[in-house]
Amino acid sequence: MENKMVKTIVKMAVENGIRYIEDNPKRGVRNLLDLGEYFASGRFQKVFFDLAHEILNNEDSYYYEIIEDLVKNTNRDNLTTFGINMGYNSFTYGADIIRKYEKKYGYNIPWSIVFNFEENSGNSLTEDEILNIIYSGKNIGIYSYIIILGKNDAWDMLFDVFGKYDDCAFALFADSDIISEEMVKKISNAPNVCTLVLLDNFEIPKDNITEKLNMLRKYKCLYGSYYYYDDTDAINITNGTASSRLESMELNVAVFMKKTNCSERVAQSISEYILSTRTKINSPVMFIDLFGDHARVDKIISEEQCFLSINSDGQICVSNIADKTKYNIRNSSLEEILECTMP
Repeated sequence: MENKMVKTIVKMAVENGIRYIEDNPKRGVRNLLDLGEYFASGRFQKVFFDLAHEILNNEDSYYYEIIEDLVKNTNRDNLTTFGINMGYNSFTYGADIIRKYEKKYGYNIPWSIVFNFEENSGNSLTEDEILNIIYSGKNIGIYSYIIILGKNDAWDMLFDVFGKYDDCAFALFADSDIISEEMVKKISNAPNVCTLVLLDNFEIPKDNITEKLNMLRKYKCLYGSYYYYDDTDAINITNGTASSRLESMELNVAVFMKKTNCSERVAQSISEYILSTRTKINSPVMFIDLFGDHARVDKIISEEQCFLSINSDGQICVSNIADKTKYNIRNSSLEEILECTMP
């Protein structure tokens, strides 16, 4: 009952904050930050609000433009629901459950689970199996889920999952080839989803990609892009090529993911560069390093980083999406797997 009341208050505050931003972006953002900082109690919130104030003290920060564009061109329910599900349910309420559970049982719990469905095994997890995994995840504090579809067009059942777990945040990674108007219409009615569209290079984008991005914008979806990099093309991220191209495509958010053949040295340098774009470099696009930032959040919530990925056939990976273990979610419970792989 207490959590329900807090969540109601948070929702009212966020909705009012979004209205303030629509009227006066800079003042609205500052008012929302001040309100959030007043109620911040956990260490994650304190780190976030300290960083946000540091960034937004710069009157010329691109973040004001990014936020204004998101508010004006995204369905308000989508912004509110996804924001609360991740910011409060996952990073606040869920994080508290994770810390208590880790202390009691002696193993690490990731703040999110990755469903890596890029390769369709022909023996894919069913809707009921996915629902059961998320049910178990919520019980131990996991309210954020990353679903990597790629070109796998078996997306339809996911919208039942999104609806049944409307208090969770879902990031849906998809190739433009599988995005259709039918799919985008469904996405527009799933306010707890953020859609990321694959970019295959930073040259002139394919008409197909531009068309699908425009479609997501037309339906006021919360969306961005994602890009796989390795040692050969990482330079495009650090030399400004990526930022310029993404800005020309009217993209505010870009997620970068290292390929399995990428060296740790390059991955670490990219991760540090992306962090600097949010704190020191005034970038017109918000860069996110999927694996690096996942680890940063984990360290704030749990002090130790951990990572869990589930393939389409239930195979468990840890550390990264290619580090397969002997465990399968069909044969062991989520709690048993975490106990064995993340002591």
